[in-house]
Amino acid sequence: MNWKAKILLHKGAPRIAVYFDKSPVLISQIKTFEDARWSPSKKYWHLPDTETNRLLFQLPLAHTLALNSEGIVSIKAFERHLLSKRYSQNTITTYCGALKSFLIFFNTKALKDITNDDVILYNNEYILKNNLSISYQNQIVNAIKLYFKIIF
Repeated sequence: MNWKAKILLHKGAPRIAVYFDKSPVLISQIKTFEDARWSPSKKYWHLPDTETNRLLFQLPLAHTLALNSEGIVSIKAFERHLLSKRYSQNTITTYCGALKSFLIFFNTKALKDITNDDVILYNNEYILKNNLSISYQNQIVNAIKLYFKIIF
């Protein structure tokens, strides 16, 4: 079967989009999945984002999305810097968590290759799509700016 699958938000709900060439056999197969739906506007089939569906479509399991080794070292260095500058423990926790979220989003990319365009992509594809608050968005952006200014 020639198909592509990716995780996305469809009308605010986590779903798995499945793309394939129109085929009566494939359409009848996809219809056998529980809660499989066709999106006429987006032109893809979508299924609930479950571990079973992720395995079937060879997508990473949610709990496997983690920092790469460079990200782990970076967060530790960032935390040491914040401690040395006497940031409050709440700020350190918030900034390190925000940076971790950003680095997990780009866990297949080397830090030296991350650009301003990646920050915009993260903002659009993660923060805005997940309807995160403006204050959280500001915290993430401030953490990213500080990290790349001081550490990297």
